[in-house]
Amino acid sequence: MSEQDQANLANMTLSHRYKHSSQHSSSTMTTPQATTPSSTPQRFNGPARDGDWTNYRDTITSLYLDQNKSLKEVMRIMREEYYFYATEKMYKIRFNKWGLHKKLRAHQVAELLVQRGKRAAVGKPSVSFVGGRKIDADRLNTYLRRVSPARRKELIAILSGRAEMASTQKRSIEDIICRTPSPEPEPEMEMVPRRLEAPDSLRLPEECMQIVQTYVGGAFDGALWQRTPDKELVFPPRGKTWLDPVSSARQLFINGFTEQGFRMIRITFDGYRDVMLRQDPSLLVETCLALGALRQSGPGLAESLINYSYNMSRIVFGPRHPLHLLFARLKSASPSEIAQFSGLILETFLKAVQVDSRLKPTYLATVYRAMLNSEFLEPAAAQRYMQDLLAGLREDTSLSSSAADAAAQESRKRDIDLLDHHLTWLFNVHNKPTEAKVAADTLAANRGRDPRLARFSCYNMLRTLPTSYEVSDEEAVSILYRSLAISEAEFGHNDNATVTVLATLQKYLRRMGRVEEAAKVRKDFETRWDEVVEGMSRLKA
Repeated sequence: MSEQDQANLANMTLSHRYKHSSQHSSSTMTTPQATTPSSTPQRFNGPARDGDWTNYRDTITSLYLDQNKSLKEVMRIMREEYYFYATEKMYKIRFNKWGLHKKLRAHQVAELLVQRGKRAAVGKPSVSFVGGRKIDADRLNTYLRRVSPARRKELIAILSGRAEMASTQKRSIEDIICRTPSPEPEPEMEMVPRRLEAPDSLRLPEECMQIVQTYVGGAFDGALWQRTPDKELVFPPRGKTWLDPVSSARQLFINGFTEQGFRMIRITFDGYRDVMLRQDPSLLVETCLALGALRQSGPGLAESLINYSYNMSRIVFGPRHPLHLLFARLKSASPSEIAQFSGLILETFLKAVQVDSRLKPTYLATVYRAMLNSEFLEPAAAQRYMQDLLAGLREDTSLSSSAADAAAQESRKRDIDLLDHHLTWLFNVHNKPTEAKVAADTLAANRGRDPRLARFSCYNMLRTLPTSYEVSDEEAVSILYRSLAISEAEFGHNDNATVTVLATLQKYLRRMGRVEEAAKVRKDFETRWDEVVEGMSRLKA
């Protein structure tokens, strides 16, 4: 016990002794008889020990919770009536250990929602208890209505599995019970208890997670998705992801090419329809990443994709399919909630897939980077995920180095280099005022080496130019001219990434007042743009 606690107890004891001494003296003056033994105060035997807390736990709990006494009142009653001596700090430590709180905690509410949700899914009514106390629907509804933004964020993090509970929290949820209520005779006019209804901001995330887990489990059970002998998930081969044009459309909107941006979006939706018809494993991941990109492109664009997904999934799969149910939840979300739910869906999907399968570390790393760019993931979480991926990849390499052939070893080395680059980027470059310049340097350094990193660097350079305020317009033009030459060599003269670099270059030339040069670049862009659209249409046919 600390010196302060000892001092508090000493003062408390002296006060108590003085009070009883005064009472006894007064009684002696008026009544000559001695006091009975039962009225004689017990001697102070030191602060409460573990055994004392155990013996008086029910009494303390009853005073604090059932009788709704304040902590000060509980301390006084225990001291004067039971000669139980403890400081306020000691009470609070013991209350935390017992999980004895008048107010519900976020981790307790999360556990209640999960247990009640599982029971409701199979049609079971629930009565809930926390530490033996009945928690009715009204109390939970009150908590969910009044919860602060910080606690709401904590609650969602616990529900999604992103927040690790402390050991005391894990112990406290062991006392949470949800069971079928016992049949009780009810008065004829008694009102039917209201069903627990959490706000959408809490109910929808939980529903989304359950739907995603159902979808992934059904895809594996129905052999919709294939796995290699070592359980790696197989992605059907295709020329280009439909997600690339979304990144191009975002940059076109930013650079003022609104008509071309909308046309690119229409082309993108056509490609998305094909992926949905096949139900590629990448469908849900790319949908959420597209929502992130479109949300940053302009108002209403993300909502347009959600509406398209909702209507297409109803036609293709029917109203009870998990994907349609999921898109229905997203459709009911507010614009500010779309990012929150998209990130939650992505994390739930990636975790669910890896229960019975595994994903390539490089694929996961690319998804994490894209999630970070769309603000679906915090930088600290992205760093932690990347570090785990890199450590696992290096361990696999050291274990299999003797058996693997030279080609496999070289491929593994490129994968490690790619993850190492992503991790270094997160620690040293992300959100820095020179990020676009570093991305352009990475594009140049990977010329002819790793096309994955080259394309990612190109789009990252375009995305971060507006926020790289330490890069002057003159430097930006120089960077874009150099990147244009590399993109033409790496991706092709009429690739949508190359043409997007051209559109961005035109914008910066105009900002610098180089009007004639900008007009020439714009004309070049429009010529190439027509060829890009024709090429994508031929590919579609």
